Amino acid sequence: MPEAHPLTITPPSFADRGELAAFQASALRRLIARTWQRIPFYRRMWREAGVDPDSIKGIADLARLPVVRKQDLENDLRAHPPFGSFQGDFPSVRLQASSGSTGKPKPVLHTRTDWENIATLWARRLAAQGVGPTDRVQVAFAFALFIPSFTSAEGAMKLGALVIPTSSGAITPSARQLELARDWGTTVVGTTGGYALHLASVAREQGLDPKRDFNIRAMYHTGEPLVEETRRRIEEAWGCKSYNNYGSVETGAPAWECARQNGLHINEDAYLFEVVDPDTLAPVPDGEEGALVITSLFKEAAPVIRYMIGDIAAIWSEPCGCGCGFRRLSPIRGRIDDMLKIQGAPVYPTAIEATLRQFQQLGPEFRIVVERDNGVDRLEIRAECGHGHGVPDAELADQVKRAIKERVGCTASVALHPFGSLTLPEEVAKRTKNRYVLDLRPKG
Repeated sequence: MPEAHPLTITPPSFADRGELAAFQASALRRLIARTWQRIPFYRRMWREAGVDPDSIKGIADLARLPVVRKQDLENDLRAHPPFGSFQGDFPSVRLQASSGSTGKPKPVLHTRTDWENIATLWARRLAAQGVGPTDRVQVAFAFALFIPSFTSAEGAMKLGALVIPTSSGAITPSARQLELARDWGTTVVGTTGGYALHLASVAREQGLDPKRDFNIRAMYHTGEPLVEETRRRIEEAWGCKSYNNYGSVETGAPAWECARQNGLHINEDAYLFEVVDPDTLAPVPDGEEGALVITSLFKEAAPVIRYMIGDIAAIWSEPCGCGCGFRRLSPIRGRIDDMLKIQGAPVYPTAIEATLRQFQQLGPEFRIVVERDNGVDRLEIRAECGHGHGVPDAELADQVKRAIKERVGCTASVALHPFGSLTLPEEVAKRTKNRYVLDLRPKG
């Protein structure tokens, strides 16, 4: 049985898209054969769909396979505890899991080859973002079941960088994170976008200037969508470059941003990305938004094959100025699961976040509260003032309300609060991911 192909830190050079397609087709055939033999979950699903695995010869045949949804994996976990039948019988050495923010954590097993490949893909990401042997990389993701902490740290080490594994604020308080960053000369920080803004607020409370008093030149982010307005706030606060990365515990490290910061390059030697209509599953042309469907070509244990991950985005096929030939993923509009229906109209929390980030008077913390009053949906935005801006006034609230109406297209009441009053700083520091939505409407 052929093994998963090893990946390289530097993106491989293909003469043209035809050469890449041939490489992908060969990897796909290996994946299908390995999966049919060793993973009962896919074998059952493909049989029920009447798919002969020998008929999958190349990328054009991929659409014959059924789409796998998150619910399918959750049902399999309940039917085949504790790890489900989608993992296979491979000699696994590592278990990581989803955050469980929308349900029970989803365990995902990794063979040694899987783990090494994901670490290599992280090294590829970080190298494109300028990380090298002279850097001191402070990893402020949670070292727990949350996978990016471990894999990004190993990727940085593959590049020869010095890793400082502080973990999240739940382990190393924010004030201590800043002290270590100053004392030990941190040059790169890995964390969520929300926590990067929180650290800047804590630094200012201590009388520090994040630009002047630290040596941080780059931050890399993953784990939650990074809207462009949040990125700009991070770069303005820290005087550094802020890079987005896309992935999940199920997929690994499929896409990354280069120095151009214009879309995320897909690791096309390791993944196949499709964009489909979320209702009909019909393919969507490059450049048009739809639901992402991902296939991991290299994974042995727990591969994802036509997995609808739940994000809305587009694929850009135009060449990037950085010279990398891989296609790019557009910024994520939002998650299908996170989309709110307000009086029947779709509202993405990322659009509200992007609007709030335009106001320098506001701090990083906010809440999106949805209630139902006499059958009518009510949307309220609760946001904090930034550090040093004092108590907000009604004029600012009106400005925010108008901006949300213009950009998001919905009417919301806006309540502004003094800095630090929405969430205790220690609670912010403990979060693995930011959860801004509080939907209080009756279920069902």
